[in-house]
Amino acid sequence: MAAFLSGISIVCFAASYAVALACEASRLVFRSGVRGFVMVGFAAAGLFAHTLFLIWRAVDAGTAPLSSPFDWYLLAAWLLAVGSLYLTVTNPKTPVGLFLLPIVLALVGAATLASREPFLNDSASRFWGRIHGGFHLVWSVSVVLGAIAGLMWLIQAGRLTRKAAPLRGFRMPSLERLAHVTARTPAIAAWAAAAGFVSGIVLNAVNHRRGLIETVPWSDPVVLRMAAVVAWLIIAERIAATVRRRPDGARTTAWLALLSLAALAASIAWGVLGATRHGKPAAAVVLMATVHEAEA
Repeated sequence: MAAFLSGISIVCFAASYAVALACEASRLVFRSGVRGFVMVGFAAAGLFAHTLFLIWRAVDAGTAPLSSPFDWYLLAAWLLAVGSLYLTVTNPKTPVGLFLLPIVLALVGAATLASREPFLNDSASRFWGRIHGGFHLVWSVSVVLGAIAGLMWLIQAGRLTRKAAPLRGFRMPSLERLAHVTARTPAIAAWAAAAGFVSGIVLNAVNHRRGLIETVPWSDPVVLRMAAVVAWLIIAERIAATVRRRPDGARTTAWLALLSLAALAASIAWGVLGATRHGKPAAAVVLMATVHEAEA
């Protein structure tokens, strides 16, 4: 069993998700009686392999399980894949996978570029690190779900405005249901992001007090960028709450949700590709410091 689990790679479930997405997109081209079974089958197979991969990572970890940036992205992708499969099975005519699976694949792609080294193994750092990572997981998933609901709302509202005939094989949720989701997610995302940012400050202060090399400088671009993201999410939540009862409130909230997703995408891109000490393993930090000293 151990050899079987260790043999599962990211390619296994990423390819399954990609095939499921292709089946979902093919609805726009032709009709098929067996496509739904194939789509659900590949999505379920991908989720099964994804789950086994995470289990193996947790069991095989030398420190706290699932405690690296690599694992964080895969866990976020797993949560969205679970939601996609559930909604696809319970609402077979709603093209949920067409919106969720690209984000799942994007997170899997981000994981391949992220560090696999675990965060600190110190007890206090581990405690605050889990709180920090948990809140970030909550706000990130909330932003994604809100943005997808907002995009569906804009598509559905546009079709109703143009009095366009519904596409064959597609059935969007009602505008009321979509508006309900987009109205609830901004508050969850804003306050979870704020809590994650505060817990990150506490975590960094703990590391700084103990003189740990993994301490992130307060002027690090990731700290400043995350502060800007939190500020945006709080502003977006306040705007959404203010315009909720206006005739154009649902449309405004939908666009705010899409802008929040753009902020999340920029945040992930910067975390993966940017020059920062946030989430870097200790050896990498030492190497970076050595290089900077040599250049000086």
